[in-house]
Amino acid sequence: MNTRLKSLSIKKQESLVGYIFIIPFVAGFLIFGLLPMLFAVTISFMDINDLKSMASLENVSFAGFDNYKNFFMDTEALHSFLRTFTFAIVYVPALIIISLLLAVLMNKRYWGKNLTSTFIFMPYVSNIVAIGIVMSLLLDPSDGPVNQFLRMIGIANPPQWLIGQHTALPTTALVSAWQGLAFYIIVYSVALRNVPKDLYEAASIDGATPWKKFFHITLPQISPTTFMLSITAIIGSLQNFAIIKNLTNGGPGNATTVASMNIMTEAFEYNHFSYATSQAIVLFAFCLLVTFVQWRGQKRWVHY
Repeated sequence: MNTRLKSLSIKKQESLVGYIFIIPFVAGFLIFGLLPMLFAVTISFMDINDLKSMASLENVSFAGFDNYKNFFMDTEALHSFLRTFTFAIVYVPALIIISLLLAVLMNKRYWGKNLTSTFIFMPYVSNIVAIGIVMSLLLDPSDGPVNQFLRMIGIANPPQWLIGQHTALPTTALVSAWQGLAFYIIVYSVALRNVPKDLYEAASIDGATPWKKFFHITLPQISPTTFMLSITAIIGSLQNFAIIKNLTNGGPGNATTVASMNIMTEAFEYNHFSYATSQAIVLFAFCLLVTFVQWRGQKRWVHY
């Protein structure tokens, strides 16, 4: 009897310690996550056009679903969401494929590996404003080193990169993918090291080529990592404000005015806080939908 009471007491103490450890996270999530999200949902159903009203919720009128109706009738807002999807179509595959290939390369021994690692990891720890300035100089269509090199090898009319109507958005997506490579390479490198070596040995005995090993052993074994990183990349592609703001500021024209840029413009230039918040809620709902679809589809290609 005493032993049972003692074991129950120990379990209660362990549970108490566990609750104490999770309290900071739960409190942080409630204060900085859940409550602001509920506040945003509330604002999206109001008609708020100044910061004072938004802070106090005084002298505001209930708009119902008007903000959402206006969004689906706003051509520019819908186009900004379409540009966001275009950005994601370039950003996500580029980030996943390039980071995986570089992780495979960096897991091998070769001359200059430390120097290569330095060049890859520098953008990830660099200031986003500095990256914007450097890339603007490098990709300058007239005097930039990239276009000068292209002219030198015989390309008479190199791309306009950041100032072309059709090239600005994919260029910003590629720059953003380059800036975030380091994190994905680290995660992929860990996943590659955890692939059982005996699988490769058995495949070598059977005469499998390196390509067959990669597609039939490596990719299936790291598919859970790819699944997690693909979700992270898609979410990151929807939160693309900083890099676009510093590279193109939404231009030329509205060529790179994606959803996040349009939301910030509506909120802080036109003071349409409720309307901007409704767009943010729609973007959040789309992100949830994409994640749900990925989660349901993982059974077909993710191997645990």
